[in-house]
Amino acid sequence: MSLFFYNDSGDTMKVYIDLLLIFNFLIDLLLLMSVSLILKRMATFNRLVLGAFLGSLSVFILFLPISNFLLLFLKIVISVLMIISTFSYRDFSYFMKNMGYFYFASMVLGGMIYLWNTTFSYEGVTSSFISNSYQLNFFGLLLLSPICIAYYVRKMKSMKEQYQFYKTVTFSLGDSLIQGVGFCDSGNTLTYKNKPVILATKEKVDTRRKTFFLPYKTVQGISLLKCISLKEVWVEGRRWKNVYLGIMDEDIQIDGIDFLLHNSMLGG
Repeated sequence: MSLFFYNDSGDTMKVYIDLLLIFNFLIDLLLLMSVSLILKRMATFNRLVLGAFLGSLSVFILFLPISNFLLLFLKIVISVLMIISTFSYRDFSYFMKNMGYFYFASMVLGGMIYLWNTTFSYEGVTSSFISNSYQLNFFGLLLLSPICIAYYVRKMKSMKEQYQFYKTVTFSLGDSLIQGVGFCDSGNTLTYKNKPVILATKEKVDTRRKTFFLPYKTVQGISLLKCISLKEVWVEGRRWKNVYLGIMDEDIQIDGIDFLLHNSMLGG
C-alpha cells in the first residue's frame, strides 16, 4: 500500500505505508527487547509484540495536519503506552527506568540509522552501480539494526556488571577531606587487627603523615606496605570505623579508580 504526498518543492513523493509499518514495528520490537534484556524484566513475547504494535501505530500521526508540539506530545503518549503495556506499571521509579533505557536505546539506534542513511544513501554514494537507494537503505537497516542493538545490549550489560563495584569514597586526613572513587576488589583481603585495609596510590594521599609498615604476602614473598590509620571512611554513604589506608608505589590500573576497597565493602 502506498500514499502520494508532495514535498516542499512540489515534487511527488511516494510513501509505502505497509513497509513503513513493518519497519517501525521491527525497530520498536528490538528496542523493547533490549530494555527487557538489560534490565532483566522478563517480558513475555506477546507483551513485546503488543508494545511494538502500539509503537508502530505512531506512523499514522506523521500524516496528520497537526503542530510539531502536538506531534511530540502524541509520540510521548504512545511511548508511555508501549512501556506500560510491555512491562506493566509497578511504581514510578520502575517506570522511569524503563522509559530512560528505552529512549537511550532509541538514540543509539537512531544515531546509527542517521549515519547509515547519510553515508550510504544514493545521494552520498558516487558509485554508478547503485540504482535504487531506497532498497539499499531499507534492507541495509533491517540487517544492521539488530546488530547495533545486540552490540548496545552487550556493552550496557558489561558496563552495569563493572560499575556495580564502583563506590564513592570520602574520609578526613588531618585537615583535608579526601574524596575519590573506589573499586571493590575481590582480591583485596588485606586486614590489620581484623579491620579492612584500603589501598591507594601515593599521589592520592599525603605520605608525610604518621605511618606504620604492615607486612603482607605477595608472589615474590613478604613485603611491607606503608599504612595510615583512619578513624572512619564513608563508602557510598555507609560508615566504616577504624579503617587502614595502604599506600602503594604502583598505579591502580583501573580507569577512573582512586582506591582499591576491601572485598567486605562490596555492599557498602
